[in-house]
Amino acid sequence: GLLHHIHFKAATPQCAKFMALMRGRENRSVYSKFERAMNGRDIKKAVTLLNEGKGSGAVLRKLNYVLSRCENEDDLAFVINSIDTKNAVILIQLLIQYSNYKARGGRIFKFTRYNRLKTHRETDVEIAKRKSLLQTETVDTMREILNQKLKNLLRGRIGKAYISKDMYNIALPLQENTASGGYGVLSKGSRIHIGEEKKIRAFIYWEKVNDIDLSVIGVRGDGTQKEYSWRTMHSLQSDYITFSGDETSGYNGGVEYFDVDITLFKKKNPDIKYLVFNGNVYSFSCFANCICRAGYMLRDIKDTGNVFEPKTVKTSFTINSESTFAHLFAIDLASDDFVWLNISSDRVERVAGASQFDFLDEYINMTSVINLGTLFEMLAAEIVDDISLADMVVCDEDLNAKEGAEVIHSYDFEKINALING
Repeated sequence: GLLHHIHFKAATPQCAKFMALMRGRENRSVYSKFERAMNGRDIKKAVTLLNEGKGSGAVLRKLNYVLSRCENEDDLAFVINSIDTKNAVILIQLLIQYSNYKARGGRIFKFTRYNRLKTHRETDVEIAKRKSLLQTETVDTMREILNQKLKNLLRGRIGKAYISKDMYNIALPLQENTASGGYGVLSKGSRIHIGEEKKIRAFIYWEKVNDIDLSVIGVRGDGTQKEYSWRTMHSLQSDYITFSGDETSGYNGGVEYFDVDITLFKKKNPDIKYLVFNGNVYSFSCFANCICRAGYMLRDIKDTGNVFEPKTVKTSFTINSESTFAHLFAIDLASDDFVWLNISSDRVERVAGASQFDFLDEYINMTSVINLGTLFEMLAAEIVDDISLADMVVCDEDLNAKEGAEVIHSYDFEKINALING
């Protein structure tokens, strides 16, 4: 059994003697050889040992550690060339990771378990022990190298392409396992422009459960937040944000909604960067055990006053996850954009403001890193403005493509992923 414990540390002289006999006075494991090379600042040897002994995946797991020890661009390039650069998904994920890298403060790690998002924020103890801090120059170089490698890998997979401008606001469907279903559901981070002189009516509707709460969290630039929910709105009702409370409540159905005058809200709250709308099952159940729909209406500032106006509904989707908490969508107040989230969380809090929301920054900024438009620019042999010349048309509009041309919509997740995977 001790042979399997290659990192076993002897606690007594007798144990030390025994381990020396077992190992021949030297730990010959791949990771031990790797560490010895790292301690000697021989980055190329360390990465080669790890790649040959454990594979490219092991290099990825140690990537930040290795990069933090690189002393020149030659070492940096060698490390990048040692990972699997023929896998476009890995390159895209790395590009997103280093585009959102935080050199200071606690990092936020995201995991998926049982199709629910789980997050871990570094503690003060973990921050103090961190030994793999990357310099800004290293992160910038990583982004440039990854972006170029991605272009080289994808270039020419399709012929001539026509790309609608709207596609540059659509995120790639890489993390949709935590999403709820619905027709026309967009990938996380996708944006829709709201426009001026409009107000948002965000709503949630339920049946077969006693109570589901809709809440809004305002996130400031420094990560602090302001809660708008059933427990705070009694003192926050105003002309720029209004909460309905339970219109009806109980097992047979209920609805809650928020009205937000975007222009006025920004004037009154210039420190808030974006708003996050959330659904939270207050009853002891989960979304999958009830009927729940959420969405938003885009209404004129002066409208009819009716609670529900079908013609103003921009999205309505079913929340059907095995969770009690879901991040529905956000509003980026800097650009007046609706940002699609649709994230089922593993959180079990019954109040939305009980934890931090700044981990959503990655999704809010997703399309500035890579989007459907820039992806197809990389894939295409040529970009054309004349749709009649295109072999592939990337749009959600009803356009007259030439006979035989393939049309890709923003919600064609399987087709998009098939192109990414080659």
